[in-house]
Amino acid sequence: MLSLLMGTLYADLVGLIAKSLTGPLIAWPIWIALFWLAFGKFELLRFTGFIAVLPVSLLVFEVVQSVRHSGMNADMLRSFDRSHYTPGFRVKNPYLNDYSDGPGEILIGRDGFRADPETGRGNPERCRFVLIGDSMIYGTELAYPLTLGPVLGSLGLPACIFGVTGNSPVDYLATLEYVADRIERGAYVAFYIYAYNDFVGLNLFVKRRVLITSHWFHKLFEWAFYFDRWRQTTWTYSLFHGERVQPSKRLYQYKTVKGQPIKVLYSRDPAKYVEPKPLTKRQRAAFSFFLNRLNEFVKGRPWRVFVLIHPDDSEVYANFARLSPVFVDLDPRRAEGLKICNEFSFQCEDMSRIIYERSFAAGKNPYLGYDRHFSPFGNRIVAEHFAALTKRARSDAVDH
Repeated sequence: MLSLLMGTLYADLVGLIAKSLTGPLIAWPIWIALFWLAFGKFELLRFTGFIAVLPVSLLVFEVVQSVRHSGMNADMLRSFDRSHYTPGFRVKNPYLNDYSDGPGEILIGRDGFRADPETGRGNPERCRFVLIGDSMIYGTELAYPLTLGPVLGSLGLPACIFGVTGNSPVDYLATLEYVADRIERGAYVAFYIYAYNDFVGLNLFVKRRVLITSHWFHKLFEWAFYFDRWRQTTWTYSLFHGERVQPSKRLYQYKTVKGQPIKVLYSRDPAKYVEPKPLTKRQRAAFSFFLNRLNEFVKGRPWRVFVLIHPDDSEVYANFARLSPVFVDLDPRRAEGLKICNEFSFQCEDMSRIIYERSFAAGKNPYLGYDRHFSPFGNRIVAEHFAALTKRARSDAVDH
């Protein structure tokens, strides 16, 4: 037992230094074996206290640091299957003055999704209007009143917003399974596919499924997952690997018809757009796999399902640089994704043209000036587009 304890402490120490989680995982049984020999064969048991000083001191220091500087990173609160967050979590933002639209406080409601820190209210108990996506739908860097739930509420749609930061289509299915019992008959369910990072490889589906279905080692995998997330935020880890240096940014301004110039704080000239490579065979297979799984899950359920693709900010900025009110497609991934989606019965739509042309006409940036997430104006476009979709769908149902 003592060898196991000491081996775990020193494996944790390796985890604070190693770049990959593989390091501490490999080191763990090796350290246990070494301490077994040290305590048994070489009779070093009496020096245990001295041996434990280094890892215990450093780990205690890092834990205290983490508690005192917990930050606003919701990624740390995701459930093991990434379908939702830890219910009831609340944290204040110590850097509110840096971002005028940023959240002063984050609250995760009883259902495991973002809620209003002021009132405690979040998603409705029953869901007729459902939006599922990643950090763009969650509302990263925005105060709760500026996120999609309150904005859609102001449009008369009491929507359920199931956005989880860092997720992709791999995880959207887990979210849908988690909330399915709350979704009413005749509901409108929209999945938002972000061209920037949602076209993932098929291997990610396999990796997620192995972790989730490995019941024998579920707790072990879960602890390893949280340890990996935590260790990368520590002072020791940054000391050895350095904090990722952000490229310097420059302010670009584009004068449109209305209002002030659209301001873009970007690390490279938006006019020098580098066209992404087309989807790989694995990415196409993964997207088809997601849509097949989605199709199987919703089959027989009286829901109207939408799959909506929205553009990377760099493509929108490249269009701003042209100073044209007409959007030009630059990213081939969106067209490929839309083509694959149209092979299914879902209503598939690319939102790129709507987002760009509305932004250009209004003279407003749909993204945060310092970040690639939606701005309050961008969220308004998404909300109004969803409202128009559901209204059109209701009209079609009446006509038929």
